[in-house]
Amino acid sequence: MKKSVVVLSVLAALSASVFAQDAKASAIDMVLIKGGEYLMGSPADEFERQKDEVRHKVKVNDFMLARYELSQALYRKVMGANPSVHVGSQLPVENISWFDAVRFCNALSKREGLTEAYTIRENGDRTEVTWNRSANGYRLPTEAEWEYAARAGTVTPFNTGENVSADQANYYGTYPYRDGRSQLYREKTVPVTSLSANAWGLFNMHGNVWEWCWDRYGRYSTEALSDNPTGPEAGRYRVNRGGGYNDFGKHLRSAYRAAHTPENKTFNLGMRLARNAR
Repeated sequence: MKKSVVVLSVLAALSASVFAQDAKASAIDMVLIKGGEYLMGSPADEFERQKDEVRHKVKVNDFMLARYELSQALYRKVMGANPSVHVGSQLPVENISWFDAVRFCNALSKREGLTEAYTIRENGDRTEVTWNRSANGYRLPTEAEWEYAARAGTVTPFNTGENVSADQANYYGTYPYRDGRSQLYREKTVPVTSLSANAWGLFNMHGNVWEWCWDRYGRYSTEALSDNPTGPEAGRYRVNRGGGYNDFGKHLRSAYRAAHTPENKTFNLGMRLARNAR
């Protein structure tokens, strides 16, 4: 009888632990990011620098950014389905298109009684999305907001300094940046609460999954000071940032840019929620 009680107690404790972890993964913990000016892009001498990373001064206003990448638990709770390839309630949702991401933002906003940030119009085989920038609902970060938050005040290739380790980010560790030593390659995503946060309390800004941004991909502005830029007015591709679990160290740099068509879905591409600060 005592043995049965002990087993039941252990099972109950384990269930409670899993429930608590799932609840944490599905909660929306938003961090206030205080605005400011910074140098977006990379210096000309940064190792593995790309031509589209032209350094320029940018100003961003205060905004809110999720502490964690969007979890599968929350995506399933709101959308009723989980499209992810690597399945786990605490893992980041992936295999979602840019259109899926903006639809999720609107669905969550509606669920919470907030003004939807996006107007989505289906026009034959085309989907058109416009952004109401004064809306208080959930949205994707702009590319400038994303890099500002990822850097957290740093000017080095990573918010961890001149290099990043597999203890600090989930990536293809056997292909490290520059002269770093070969490290662990996990071959899968990790829970959104894993590893360490940057100086502003944001987790997995380097690695795990790429994160969709609002902007269309294009050349940066040549203005002396780009004030809250939102990307080109036209273009086929949408920006994603941060690198994924199966990407090389160079792809995790704060300045590195990638882009996909808005219909594209893949196993290492997810999202992080943003909101206006007021």
